[in-house]
Order: sequence, then structure tokens, then C-alpha cells
Amino acid sequence: MKDAILITESAVGLSDFKLYTKGALEFEENGESEIVHQILTKDNSYFSISKDNSIFDLMEPDEQAIVMSEFDEFNIFPCLFYDINYLNILISSVPSDRKIIIDNDHGTFMTREHFLNLNSYEEFIRRF
Repeated sequence: MKDAILITESAVGLSDFKLYTKGALEFEENGESEIVHQILTKDNSYFSISKDNSIFDLMEPDEQAIVMSEFDEFNIFPCLFYDINYLNILISSVPSDRKIIIDNDHGTFMTREHFLNLNSYEEFIRRF
């Protein structure tokens, strides 16, 4: 399973992601703090997003500084997936007036525009 961390302004919640992706991804609630998109086929695909602001405390000081320089208040959403295309659908569906930073969990933070120009998961996890 692969992962990414989305950091948004505090006004964005899990229900917003369900609204943004309506028609492209159908999420089901999995408790109060997680939503899941699961396709049961021969290739079983899975994508989940949860809200967990405690991840901030686990970040390196330089990563925390980046987050604090971009947002006064924020929410942190870890994502788990097999296919990065689902993450691409999610990020591209977030309205452009909503600020979002993507942490590849390999030491790199990137803007929405930078992420959407990537061609593969390998490019995503490479340090820039």
C-alpha cells in the first residue's frame, strides 16, 4: 500500500472531499474520521482518506515550519492507496480556491500544480 499526506486549510473536512469527488469517486464513511473508496474487482482497488492532525507532531521541525508558513490553521489528511490515479482524481477535484499541499511522505512537499504534472508514483516519491 502507498501513502501520501494532504495538508489543507482548516475549513476543509472529510465531507468536503466526498462532495468534491462526487461522480468520480464514491466514498463510504468508515467511522468518524475516515472515508473509503473501494472497488471490488479482480484488481481490488482501495483508496482511503482520514483526518489526523496529530501527524503534525510527528513531522520534522523543517516540515512543521513549511506547514506553519503556508497555513494559519490546517487539517492533515493521510491517504492510503494502491493506485496513484485515485489520489490524482481527489487532488484535481479540490476547487482551485482551496489551498492544498501534498507531502509524499518521503521528504518532499509539493503544490497541487506540481503533483498534477507528475506521470507516475515513482516521480511522486522522488525527492526534488
